[in-house]
Amino acid sequence: MSILRDPQRRVELFLVVCLLATAFTARYVGRSEMTRDMQIFFEWHDRLERAGGWRGLGEAIGNYNAPYMYLLWFASVLPVPLLIGIKLVYAVFDLLLAFFVFRLVEMRRGRRAGFAAALVVILLPTVVINASIWGQIDSIWASFAVGGVWMLARGRDWWGVALCTLSLAFKPHGIFIFALVGLLVLAGRLRARTLLAVPAVWLALSLPALLLGRSPGELFTIYSLDRQAGIIDQLTAKAPTIFAFLEGTRRLDTARHLGYVLTAALVLGVFLLVIARRARLDGTRIVTLATLFAILIPFGLPGMHERYFYLADVLTVALVFHLPRLWFVPLLVQAASLGSYTYFLFGQTREQLELRALAALMLAALVAVGYTLIRDVLMEREITPLAPKPVGNTMAE
Repeated sequence: MSILRDPQRRVELFLVVCLLATAFTARYVGRSEMTRDMQIFFEWHDRLERAGGWRGLGEAIGNYNAPYMYLLWFASVLPVPLLIGIKLVYAVFDLLLAFFVFRLVEMRRGRRAGFAAALVVILLPTVVINASIWGQIDSIWASFAVGGVWMLARGRDWWGVALCTLSLAFKPHGIFIFALVGLLVLAGRLRARTLLAVPAVWLALSLPALLLGRSPGELFTIYSLDRQAGIIDQLTAKAPTIFAFLEGTRRLDTARHLGYVLTAALVLGVFLLVIARRARLDGTRIVTLATLFAILIPFGLPGMHERYFYLADVLTVALVFHLPRLWFVPLLVQAASLGSYTYFLFGQTREQLELRALAALMLAALVAVGYTLIRDVLMEREITPLAPKPVGNTMAE
């Protein structure tokens, strides 16, 4: 009640309520939008129904992993139309995403800054559009990825790896955050035995489908190239990546392979820098590395869709609260991501919006974060001996 007696606090509370109402209204506006991707989810639902409803979870339906099919079935039993049910499920994960961003920022800047970051995230245009208009599931895998970064930054190793595995279990894009996990293991910041959480979580999520009769071989190869071939037919599917600069190239296979090699080389280069310098891996450094990988990996890989920078959209907001001097980075990333969304959603043409310009914005963000990391690592004194956890961390795993 003391908050209500403080005029400034009342104004702050009023503004927060207004922002939350705006976030709700923005999602309400898109409640009836039906895209081609949503039609595919409806087709999967119809196949589930023909297979016996929840019993259909034991069938090989679609090319998403079993956990998403559980949510699709759950949305279908809600007392609302299926379209609304699916988007309500997505809205819950929008809130979970905001919660994890709040926690990730709160640990560095306090509760007020955490609330501010969470509000920014749920109001980001790409976050609003992705779930409520496009009907995509990126808030699901991204929320677990951000949660994993938060737990890893706190030194809660098992929970961190488990949440990162949940991210990967919903979408293969979760692999973006596993670059951070790999680096922390090699640097001695994360105990290797915590990687046992990966098969444990994966098996636990797969168990309902397996018990209902789904083939283990089919389920555990859901991310194989032949099952996911449709997403890598092009060098870029309107994503602001390095391949936007190679439009019209005649050597598709060569360019594709060079993308894989270049991306791997850059990621390993980051590994080498951090490990060779015995860099301090505190919370801010972990957030910086997670953000760098969330931009770098989709920027260099072929076959990326415009939505694959979703995690970068979110983590750059958290990064600014850790490193305020990078205030312009989320603006660059959001402009590039949102601009690329318009091709699919609003029918923008090349003449109206140049993909190369959007890729240049994303490249600028990548260079800014990469330069900041390299400079900070090179300027700090080496830490010896290399400890598996920061000094003074007494929290349980």
